[in-house]
Amino acid sequence: MRRLIFTVAPAQGLAHSCSVLSQKTRYAIRAIQHLADHHGKGPVRLADIAAAQNIPPNFLTTILSELTRYGIVASMRGKEGGYWLSVPPIDITYGDLIRVMRGSLALVPCASRFAHEKCRNCLEEGECRTRALMLQVRDRTAELLDSVRLSDPIQLVPAFAESDEAQLSAPNG
Repeated sequence: MRRLIFTVAPAQGLAHSCSVLSQKTRYAIRAIQHLADHHGKGPVRLADIAAAQNIPPNFLTTILSELTRYGIVASMRGKEGGYWLSVPPIDITYGDLIRVMRGSLALVPCASRFAHEKCRNCLEEGECRTRALMLQVRDRTAELLDSVRLSDPIQLVPAFAESDEAQLSAPNG
């Protein structure tokens, strides 16, 4: 069987619009990773998290407040204050964190286990092959993200070379 390989050039100015995770969710993950790295060492100042993780401080305040309401983060005001994980890193999976921030791991609403909604202008769910595929994607994504804890080491991957990016965005032909 022959496999077709397509390269797609992003639409003008939309290079990041295809991201599945919102910027807020990505910031939350980085902030929580930072707190996990400092777990048990006392409060971490917001300014230190913002600087180390390149997150706008005002946005980080909003994110950490939300995570505090969910019971993942605790905080203390004052000169010696800051933020820390209220749950040990071994007890938090990446799946948990993404579900808290996004509501679901599914790419489409009809494939969500906890925030299910029927898609508008679609086939009946039992007849939709796209939904069937997205259920598999959701399950495999959940399997991976629910198996990796904040305490687990994650092997870093080198950045793509500029030549790789140029090749990926070049038109087919």
